[in-house]
Amino acid sequence: MNYVAIAAGAISVMVLGFIWFHPKVFGQSWMKGAGLTEEDLKGGNPLIMVGALLMAVVLAWALSRYATHTEEGMSQFVHGMYHGFMPGIMYVAPVLVSKGLFEKKSLGWILMGALYWVLAITLVGGIVYALTPIVESAG
Repeated sequence: MNYVAIAAGAISVMVLGFIWFHPKVFGQSWMKGAGLTEEDLKGGNPLIMVGALLMAVVLAWALSRYATHTEEGMSQFVHGMYHGFMPGIMYVAPVLVSKGLFEKKSLGWILMGALYWVLAITLVGGIVYALTPIVESAG
């Protein structure tokens, strides 16, 4: 288990989130769609960020479990991005879109969140695979 790769992957989720949900990027739209104001977010509970970081660690750890193999002709970063993108687009996005539809959220708000997670998981996969040594199989 490569703890550096897991930590770097988890931190990348947080950094992407800080950028993606910044008020000058998608933050204002996200707040509006969530029914929140800047006042609602002031003085937030630090446990939210701790919980989010712990979940990012779980995500990076899950992707790291398969990061020791390689695909001929493909960089480990791209290979890892593929292994992050596929579950992101096939599992995470459908769940978030379905959830958002039942919650009667706008399509833009739903896609904003789903695309964030697809990108985040894709990025984590790339980082974790790139930082994990390849184990050569015998035979």
